[in-house]
Amino acid sequence: MFVDIKSEFKGIISVIGASDIDKKTEEITFEIGRLLAQNKFIVACGGLSGVMEAVCRGVKEENGLTIGIIPYVEKSMANEFIDIVIPCPFSQARNIVVILCGDACLAISGKAGTLSEICFAWIYQKPIIALSSVKGWSSKIANQKLDDRRLDKIHSVKTPIEAIEKLKELLNK
Repeated sequence: MFVDIKSEFKGIISVIGASDIDKKTEEITFEIGRLLAQNKFIVACGGLSGVMEAVCRGVKEENGLTIGIIPYVEKSMANEFIDIVIPCPFSQARNIVVILCGDACLAISGKAGTLSEICFAWIYQKPIIALSSVKGWSSKIANQKLDDRRLDKIHSVKTPIEAIEKLKELLNK
């Protein structure tokens, strides 16, 4: 089976966030996944639980494509909604791979691991969108500049629809 990824999809979005989330964050993240798939974006993430599982569940609800970069050798450790599993058993070093896979980064909630991914996205010049309506690093860092290496800032959005519109604007898709 041949799939022409470049013509079928608009790009890859690195979705990052906490592995342990509340019900509100789960519902919002699921909706973001649905909208990403409806708008023909592939999702790349850490492939485990929380934000990663909720966004991938939403993507699969709309028959979209997911990539999970997991911190284990065993591919079976990925959540059940991952289509392509990439083992990267180098602890937090996988965070760089998650970011470099994407054309843009979407942060939803998050703890220290998410903060490191936001920093990598900043360093590697990826457009960054942060959901400010949930708890965690995405709300703390929304609308901020990390340092002076870039002219832009981390874009703040409050809703799933705003997130998709901002992604489309930033990627000119």
